[in-house]
Amino acid sequence: MSKQKIFFVNLFFFVIPYLLVVTIAAIAYDSLVVHSATWDRTIFGGLVGGILILFTKVPLERPLTIMTEQTKNPVMHAILNFFIISRSTSYKIGNFVLDFVLFCLATYLLRDFLPIQIISGSLLGWCVIAIFASISIATALGFKTLTIQQDTSVEND
Repeated sequence: MSKQKIFFVNLFFFVIPYLLVVTIAAIAYDSLVVHSATWDRTIFGGLVGGILILFTKVPLERPLTIMTEQTKNPVMHAILNFFIISRSTSYKIGNFVLDFVLFCLATYLLRDFLPIQIISGSLLGWCVIAIFASISIATALGFKTLTIQQDTSVEND
């Protein structure tokens, strides 16, 4: 697969959906907790959001491993390798810290730049549509690469 195609598959399959999941979690928190403007509530939301976002990475382990094996760019390889959380505890902690920081940042930015009517209105639906579109584009670009090859040959005794 070409470098350009690998870049776009990584972008549409992982980077955009990851940032949108963080945004969706922040939208949900800002919509549910109207009084989230204090730092202690944002930090608590960040802890809960970080844990939930970390759990959403578990189903992505196999596709990320496949994408990491296909990537020849050392920087992209290192970034993708960081998000494979089954490798070590330090990666899990690093991922949690990143998720926590991004969640708190997204919560703060949404709360300060958008009115509550937009946050609790249709913004969540637009983010979900964007995730589906992004993953669909990535799947169309790299379907053969992302499929798990199974050995279907059968030996007879």
